[in-house]
Amino acid sequence: MPALSQRGQERLTQLGSVSPFTEGYYDPKTNPNGLINLGTAENSLLSNELLDYMHKNFRMSAAHLKYRSALTHAASTIPSAKQAVPRYLNKTLKPLVPITPDHCVVGPGIGAVFAQLIWHLCDEGEGVLMTAPFYENVAADYTRDIIYPAKAIQVIVPVPAEVDSLSPAVLPYIRKTILEFQSSGGKLRVLLTCNPHNPTAQVYPPETILGYAALAEEFDFHLIVDEVFANELFPSSYVKNPTPFRSVLSMDTSSYASASRIHVLAGPTKDFGASGVKVGALVSYNAAVLRTVADSLSSTPISSAADALFTTIMNDGQYCEWFLTENRQRLTHAFELVARWCDFHKFPFVPAQAGVFMLIDFGSLMSVKPNLTVEEKVTEFLVFVRKAGVRLWSPALSQDPVGTRFRVVFTLPEENMKLALYRIEAAFNLAHQLELVNA
Repeated sequence: MPALSQRGQERLTQLGSVSPFTEGYYDPKTNPNGLINLGTAENSLLSNELLDYMHKNFRMSAAHLKYRSALTHAASTIPSAKQAVPRYLNKTLKPLVPITPDHCVVGPGIGAVFAQLIWHLCDEGEGVLMTAPFYENVAADYTRDIIYPAKAIQVIVPVPAEVDSLSPAVLPYIRKTILEFQSSGGKLRVLLTCNPHNPTAQVYPPETILGYAALAEEFDFHLIVDEVFANELFPSSYVKNPTPFRSVLSMDTSSYASASRIHVLAGPTKDFGASGVKVGALVSYNAAVLRTVADSLSSTPISSAADALFTTIMNDGQYCEWFLTENRQRLTHAFELVARWCDFHKFPFVPAQAGVFMLIDFGSLMSVKPNLTVEEKVTEFLVFVRKAGVRLWSPALSQDPVGTRFRVVFTLPEENMKLALYRIEAAFNLAHQLELVNA
C-alpha cells in the first residue's frame, strides 16, 4: 500500500480504531428498532415549521450557481450571508461596536471556522486551555479541531466537582494551570470557553467572562468565546429566572483586554435547528486574524445553496423573531418533560437554562460491584443502554468531575424522546413514568 505522508500517518494514529456502528438510527417507519441518539446536540422541535418556510421561500439566482466570488463581488445587488450574518448577529448579540462584514468571516459551520482560527493562532505543540467539563462527543469536535490541522494541544483545567466552573471561583484554577503548564516548558496561546456552556447548559455571569479577558491580557493569550447557544435560553419551573446571557461583544472589556485578542464563534444555523446546513461565523476586531482565516476558508466556503437558504431566513426579521421566541417556549416544555422523568426516578440532574441538553447522573443504575472502577461501570452502562436502543456519550470524553453524569439531548421529536426514556426504563426494569402513543 502506498505510504501516507508523515502528517497523514500521525493523523491516522490519532484517529485510532472506531467501533463499528451497524444499528443505524431510529426511524419510526424505516428503522423502528434503530438507536435513538441522545448524544448529538440537534434540535428537532421546530423542524417541520422550518422546512415549511424553506419550501415556500427558497430561491436561487444564476449567481448562486457560480463560484463564491459571484456572490461576494456582487453583494450590493444579490443578498448574501456576508451581509445577512452581521445584521443578524447585531440583533441577537447586541455588540457595543456594531458588527460589519469587515468584522465577520462566514464559513461552512463553526467547526471549520474554529479549526482554521486555531491554525492561525497556534504553532505546533502550543496549547489551547479550557476548563472541565468541556464539550466533546465521539467525534471529539473541540479536540479534533484543535489538533487538526494546527497540531496544537488541548490543556484542561481540572475543576473540583464542588466548585462552580462558571463562577469567578474558577479563575484561580485557570491561573494555577497556566503557571504549571508554563513552568513545565509549555506554551499556551488560547483561552477557550463556551457561553452558554456546553455541557452544563448554564450561562456565565459577566464577571467570569471579564476575568477570562483579564487573564488573556495578562498572559498575552487570545480569548475565544463560542456563543453558539446564545439564542437558546429558556425559563422553566426549575429555573424561573435563568442567568441573563450577555455576549462578550456586548461587554465593555476595554479595561480588561485589547479587543484584538477577543474572538467570538457564532452559529446562525444552530439557532434554527439546522446544523446540517452549515453556516458558522467568526467575529473579531483583529484584521489580521480575519484576513487569514477568510483566505483559509476560500477553498471550502459555505455552499451557495446554504447561503441563499439562510440569507432569506436571516433577512426576514419577523420570522426570526417568531422562530426564536417559539423555540424558547418549546425548549421549556421539552426540558421539563425529561426533568420530571428524572424527578420520578430520583436521578440527580443539573437544571438546564440554555441549549438543547442537560446533565443527568445515572450512577444509581450502574453496577455496585466493588471491584469495578467508575470508568468500567460507565462502559458497562453504555453497553447496556445501547443494547436497549439508546445512544449516549461517555462522561469521560468531556472529563466531567462527576464521572457518572451524562449529557442528554432533550430536543428530539416528543414521541421519540418518550420512547428513548421508555427504553431506558425497560432496560433497567424501572416503572414507566411516561405513556407512549405507540408503546
